[in-house]
Amino acid sequence: MSNTRLDQLLAAAAVVGERVRLDVLQQVVAMPPSDFLAAVDTLVRAGALIVPPDSGEAWFASESVRRDAEAHLPLGGRADLHRRTAEALDPTADAAEIMRHWSAAVATTADPLDRARLQLQLAVAAVRAGDLSAAHAAVQAAVVTARRSRATELLAEAAVTLEPIGQSEWDGDIHQWCTEALAAPGLAPRAAVHVLARQTQAAVYLARWPEAVATSSDALAQAEALDDADLLVEALTARQLATSGPDDVDELAAAAARMIDLGTSTGRAEVELRGRLWRIDALWYCGDLAAIGAETGRLASCADRVDGPHGRWHVLVTQASLALARAEFEEAEALLGDAFDRFRRIGHPAVHGAEVMFRVLRGHHLGHTEDLLGPALWRFGTDSRWDLFAHLCRAFVLVDAGRLDEAAAHYHRCGGPGSWQAPRAGELLLNAVAARVAAALGAVDDVRVVRARLEPHRGRYVVGGGGGTNFLGPVELALGVCAGALGEWDAAASDLHEAIALCRSIGAPGFAVEAACLLTEVYELSGESAQARTTAAEALPLAKALGMTPWLARLERPDDPLSPREREVARLVAAGLSNRGIAAALVISERTAQNHVQHILGKLGFVNRAQVAAWAAQRSTQHRE
Repeated sequence: MSNTRLDQLLAAAAVVGERVRLDVLQQVVAMPPSDFLAAVDTLVRAGALIVPPDSGEAWFASESVRRDAEAHLPLGGRADLHRRTAEALDPTADAAEIMRHWSAAVATTADPLDRARLQLQLAVAAVRAGDLSAAHAAVQAAVVTARRSRATELLAEAAVTLEPIGQSEWDGDIHQWCTEALAAPGLAPRAAVHVLARQTQAAVYLARWPEAVATSSDALAQAEALDDADLLVEALTARQLATSGPDDVDELAAAAARMIDLGTSTGRAEVELRGRLWRIDALWYCGDLAAIGAETGRLASCADRVDGPHGRWHVLVTQASLALARAEFEEAEALLGDAFDRFRRIGHPAVHGAEVMFRVLRGHHLGHTEDLLGPALWRFGTDSRWDLFAHLCRAFVLVDAGRLDEAAAHYHRCGGPGSWQAPRAGELLLNAVAARVAAALGAVDDVRVVRARLEPHRGRYVVGGGGGTNFLGPVELALGVCAGALGEWDAAASDLHEAIALCRSIGAPGFAVEAACLLTEVYELSGESAQARTTAAEALPLAKALGMTPWLARLERPDDPLSPREREVARLVAAGLSNRGIAAALVISERTAQNHVQHILGKLGFVNRAQVAAWAAQRSTQHRE
């Protein structure tokens, strides 16, 4: 064998690393296996390399030999060897090492366009290695080169290299790069579909919903015209993000079937995984917990064949959401704990929001922890998607805890319901949470607004989908809350009866207890005390078995017809405050204070404020005793 070939092999080994896997080195030098082994034997006999028996590895006999071999390499040859090494390594096992080699290839490449393309490879490797900052910086550098060179193809490639993650600067940059690429001259049709799909994803994460619907429609139409499986995957993924609401269940199920077929026919587990997640989202809207359980098994099979932590994350989140819906609280907490630990290791920004929402929903039935009542957990940085949900869900938690003044302050920061822009996948969850908060605070005008939004979705279940499901029972449960807040007792009782039946039929006992408790209070408020006691007695054993302490406390006192907010108002009436004084004390409008007083009079069957004051004083004495 020639000295040139031996020198090439030695130089490649020097670039690959201090310890060299022989299978990787053989791919880097692209030698036939027999020639490669003969060359390695020659270098071992010459004392340059050491290869222990059965190790599959080699290393240099001395550091000086390695440095000398690397020093004779020209920059171009060094960059090429780093590139080949990065391509030869296993991306699932050697993420950090792959990132190191792409970075070295970038540093030793002189041509700006070639360097930019290597930077995009570096960005992909950095994401796999969990270094999101390095990934973002690498794409930014490539975009700068593409702009200077007016390289449309490179700009389009850069625009689709990263995926949105819920961080506003990151997602905003992706959106801007896509906008520039689509406006650049000479963009090829295939590239246009990829860029449209990625722009849709960024628009969704930036809460630009109308834009997302339009761009996803364009992407899907163009992909279907090109009849390309890879483009269809991209376009369907974008469309799913833009149209995952309760009105889109049939379209979502159809898209899921197409994705599953595309994944299985092409052997791409990650594509099949997406389709199965979409199918599960559609099943959540239908409340089919049994089918979700069955589909989760297929989802887990896909996840085992998908590179990286994301597949297992989705399995754990789905299993935990299902356990929470079934009131298997300890199981849900264990599963979510595993999922959160996995994603915290790579610093993924989605973890915090997912964890807070899980704790909100768990605490709704079991009681909220003190740290959830404080401000620290509600800081979501620059993720714009959480601005509205942070205030509304924090108000929801404070209402559950009976801290209505604080809840009102956060609720007022949300603005009126007419100003809310929710993702389609979260519109039912947003309005169901708002229904409970507005009802507790006596914001009857807002109750009417969210009730009108929920009414068309009878028979559906309240979820926040898109792959990270938050479940809040049937729509009828939220509608029952609305009807009760408006004093429409017959409608409230009807909706809550239906909610109980639906929860029992699908196996969601925690929400059955919640609906029964609310029905008990409706009966009491409407003067049907005997029926209230009967309903409470029927629900109490299940509430105890599930450990639903807050709801257990409400079921054990069905003789108090007032809501927490109304009890507060009654106390202020007893203290002699006028409607204006009550409004000032509770930071509500005078009209809302007047509405509260009228509701109290009606519920208690009184005709004047003096009777309310006497009733409040009597109850205060009873509680002290």
